[in-house]
Amino acid sequence: MKGFSKLFFFVFAILLFVAVKPNFAQIGQGAGSFLYSGYKPLADKPVKVWYYSPVEDPAGLPIVFVMHGVKRNGSDYRDNWILLAQEHNLLIVVPEYSQEHYPKSRSYNLGNMFDSNGLSIEEKKWSYSIIEPLFDYIKAVINGKQKSYALFGHSAGAQFVHRFLLFKPENRAEVIISANAGWYTLPDLKTAFPYGIKNTTATSKSLAKSFAKRLIVLLGQADTNTQDKHLRKTKEAMAQGSNRFERGRYFYRKSILTADEIGAEFNWELEIVPGVGHQNAKMAGAAIKFIAPIAAFKKDG
Repeated sequence: MKGFSKLFFFVFAILLFVAVKPNFAQIGQGAGSFLYSGYKPLADKPVKVWYYSPVEDPAGLPIVFVMHGVKRNGSDYRDNWILLAQEHNLLIVVPEYSQEHYPKSRSYNLGNMFDSNGLSIEEKKWSYSIIEPLFDYIKAVINGKQKSYALFGHSAGAQFVHRFLLFKPENRAEVIISANAGWYTLPDLKTAFPYGIKNTTATSKSLAKSFAKRLIVLLGQADTNTQDKHLRKTKEAMAQGSNRFERGRYFYRKSILTADEIGAEFNWELEIVPGVGHQNAKMAGAAIKFIAPIAAFKKDG
């Protein structure tokens, strides 16, 4: 009977472990994908995660999150980073926000912060709120001890990442790169969202934290098409410039002024890529110099 009790306890412990252990994906060498629904407030709106690892065991690799554009083509964005990942030994992670679960710009690059009637949505249900839990999930999958990650976004993804920084300043990104955004949310407390941050959770104090982080505003010098069907042409967007290149420089200048007004440390940078237009792969190549230095990624122990 005593032996039976021990066996029962052992079986119960195994069943309990299985019940509480997350259903982890597998990340090995090469390209792959898995469905992530581990962030409970948005478990009914999973994201497909495309990844690439240049090695079988990526536990010690720097993690680079790449945010896709308006086409929601995560696999293409992943593929654009494969050679860079091989050369610089990086784990590439591309969360894909589908039109099914995150329709239109409101739910993806505008963060799902407000509903279609303009009413605010609780922060735990923002699309931005998935990134940090996904980082922890990836670390658990690969048994990694990374303390930080890099975050790159192009086009609509660039909109996502600069707003992520404005509204989630206490993130663990070592560097955030916003490449060729179509238009911007200015760090302006007097202008209403989405063109400014009035009536949001942002404050002068949180802005100071955002300005203290490292953001690279990466602009293709030839990204000057004024007729692109995806280029927003509202009055407020046009006030930022007639094309993406002008708007990026406007955003950077306005950010410097705001940081100066509130007396905040300013660690953002403007980088212009000569001869490159609205081309994700070439902008990724230009971004790598901000990501590649392994020393920039601090690890435990």
